[in-house]
Amino acid sequence: MSARLHVWEAACYILSAGSVVWSGARAETMEFLILRALTQSELGFFHEYRRQGKETSKQRAINFDGKVVARVFPAATKSDRIPLELTYETDSGAAMYSHSLKRQGKNWRLEGHCPNDKKFSFVSAGSLFVLRIQAGISPAKGTWTVLDAESPLTQEILADGGTRGLAAAGMIALHGRQSAHLLSKISEALPAPSTDDSGQEVQMSDQDDAGSEGGVSLPPRALRLTEMLADTGHTFAGAVSDLVDNSISANAIEINIHFGRPDQGNGRWMTIADNGDGMSWEELKEAMRIGSETDYEEGSLGKYGFGLKGASWSQANLLTVVTKQAGEKASHLTWDKSKIDESWTACNRPLDDWVRDATDPGEHGTVVMWRDMTVPESTPSVPGASPYVAEVRDLKRHLALVFHRFLEGKVPGKKKVEILVNDEPVPPNNPVGHPLVREYDTKTVKVPVSGGTAPVVIAPYLLPSEDELKQYHAPTGDADKAIDAIGLHGKRTETQGLFIYRNGRLIRWGGWHQIWATTDEKTKLARVTVDFGPELDKAFQINISKQIVHLPPMLQDAIKPLAKFARTDSQAKFRRGSQPPVPAPSPPSPTPPSGGPKISVPPTSPPGSGPAPAPRTPSPPALVVRPVETSKFVWKLSRSLNGAEELQVSRVNSDLAELARLLAPNTQAATHLAAFLTQLDEIGAQDELIGKA
Repeated sequence: MSARLHVWEAACYILSAGSVVWSGARAETMEFLILRALTQSELGFFHEYRRQGKETSKQRAINFDGKVVARVFPAATKSDRIPLELTYETDSGAAMYSHSLKRQGKNWRLEGHCPNDKKFSFVSAGSLFVLRIQAGISPAKGTWTVLDAESPLTQEILADGGTRGLAAAGMIALHGRQSAHLLSKISEALPAPSTDDSGQEVQMSDQDDAGSEGGVSLPPRALRLTEMLADTGHTFAGAVSDLVDNSISANAIEINIHFGRPDQGNGRWMTIADNGDGMSWEELKEAMRIGSETDYEEGSLGKYGFGLKGASWSQANLLTVVTKQAGEKASHLTWDKSKIDESWTACNRPLDDWVRDATDPGEHGTVVMWRDMTVPESTPSVPGASPYVAEVRDLKRHLALVFHRFLEGKVPGKKKVEILVNDEPVPPNNPVGHPLVREYDTKTVKVPVSGGTAPVVIAPYLLPSEDELKQYHAPTGDADKAIDAIGLHGKRTETQGLFIYRNGRLIRWGGWHQIWATTDEKTKLARVTVDFGPELDKAFQINISKQIVHLPPMLQDAIKPLAKFARTDSQAKFRRGSQPPVPAPSPPSPTPPSGGPKISVPPTSPPGSGPAPAPRTPSPPALVVRPVETSKFVWKLSRSLNGAEELQVSRVNSDLAELARLLAPNTQAATHLAAFLTQLDEIGAQDELIGKA
């Protein structure tokens, strides 16, 4: 077995000759561990298998799952061939040969050099193909081996939780922490001492040091602690948003995000640069401290002094911050998770040339750089585009929604902000901003906090139906785009409910937060915005990543009757189904110059129909039923300007509002309803209903 694993050691030398070093200096490329359980048809890849007369097909390649290739080579999958230089253990020792991944429909095949070595005579269905590859360079460089299906090491690997997806998918690609544990198993036949930057062996001691007062000092393990702090539920887009929060809090009005291509030799990296106030050296040191004692202003989007580190460590192993105040020199600090020890010493050595160029803060501002970034477990899919392009698209969509108020310039006390991703501006996507959205009465609820109360503003909205959107956008032909945007690029059934804002920044959206148990298809057009400030963080149990919100019962009780308006009207739209198209408005009548008499244009008659009849002035209807959005009354009888009697019905009582809607087309029935409501007014019933609403 160790002969098969000796390939790892040989590869270290061969790959270092190609300027990729796997030991000693850090290689900031994307390293993956790929595992595949070989099938009978793939064994023809090995000459020895064919010489034994076992071949059942003429295939000379190993199949690669399309999802695995998309994850490992996100910027290359638009091509039909990916070049590889792979090392493996031959009968004469380790050697490197050119291979390639060739597209076959949705999947790929590993082709090129087919081993002619007798040492692979053991291969059979179920043998484990193991490939360790640096995918951040082109051609990608790696080393592979095959493990006997019945070997103890294969059984140990398959018993590891990290390979749980192999049985269902047949092939998996592991990255970073996912692969570290398995690599230690595969490489344990080749033990090597841990070394520091000087190449000296690092001695670890388990001896407890007694404290001066009889206690035992048990400081946390630095690397283990950073991994735990990084595991706070951040998504990729959510982590980027946390850094955008910091930029906005620093009064930035332009934020440039650059997501580097992962196949340009520097691996997976990103910069988030702003033109904000910048930080002094002392402020930078405090910002890079875990749990910094930063004092957040009232309108700040920050919370715990942890977002910069937590969000960054959730996505990258190296975090560099370069900052500059106007008229001052730039300063920088770097955290490298792999080199953090119990002294918690951040690095401020000179930056590499390409890093320095990528993190230039200009006249003033701050640049955050992530390097050696984690690769997502699943990649987004866009027809005709690479997963890398799809990832950029999804990031822009997330920022467009989360920061739409800042992009629109609608946050009190904050200037309008521009966000760019790879030099392309991010347009705002206001979830209730379409012209056809109906807004209801807004209500402010005072929530008790220590020393007083804090306001929460609740505003219900009703979205237009798809038919209404298609009709509205028919002249411009962008109905599909509008439907996709208002649906947040998904199903509107899943995005109904509450949209919760903290200091103008959207932190949660969709769902009714225990107010209603289900998200019914009939209520998918109902949305409610909920706005609050950081003084309610504790009451609402906002977590570190600001992605978990628990609304207290009192606030749920305040939201429910307001949300019922929008939910009821959404259900009514659903019951009515598609509405007939609204006829386009007639062109306006021509008018003479200002001050002249109006010109009357008679309606055009069809040929042969004779002169058009004179227009008739319709008499006012006996009763008009009109729904209104108000909480001041439940119903109200009045006389309109054209002399018609008008029954205004509020949605304070949803049952009455629905009854009035159903009776409105029948003038006689509506008249009886109005008479009955007049009798109820005489006994004060309306006041009772308002009091219970």
